[in-house]
Amino acid sequence: MPRTPSTASSAATMNATLAAAVARSGMDEQALLKAATREAYERVTLLLTTSYADFSPEQQRRIRALLDTAPAAKREKAPKAAKAPKEDLPPRFWLPHSGATWSGRGRVPNAFLSWEGTVAHTEWKKTHPDQRFPSYPG
Repeated sequence: MPRTPSTASSAATMNATLAAAVARSGMDEQALLKAATREAYERVTLLLTTSYADFSPEQQRRIRALLDTAPAAKREKAPKAAKAPKEDLPPRFWLPHSGATWSGRGRVPNAFLSWEGTVAHTEWKKTHPDQRFPSYPG
């Protein structure tokens, strides 16, 4: 059954009930709330431990999903594995006229893109038809 948001009148009624319970018990509000929470927890735990097998598989899945949605502050976070430091890759390509280098990974640098289509690129491409850019010497 979906929860309905509380309205001001029901909240006021609950506050009046809580005030009356505090007055009857002789305990302060915080202690009374803590005791009620502990009692509710014990009831839910007892119900789940004794009757969990009686629920249908769909109901069991929903119960597990509700239990897995505990507040983030309460959940224990698994430590993240440390990332390996990025190693500088050796250059694979270079432009002899400017000395710009590129490892061949990621986006093509603007220097290489602007070199394509120039006269120097056209002359170089005649002697190296199977390569896009000049290889780095070394």
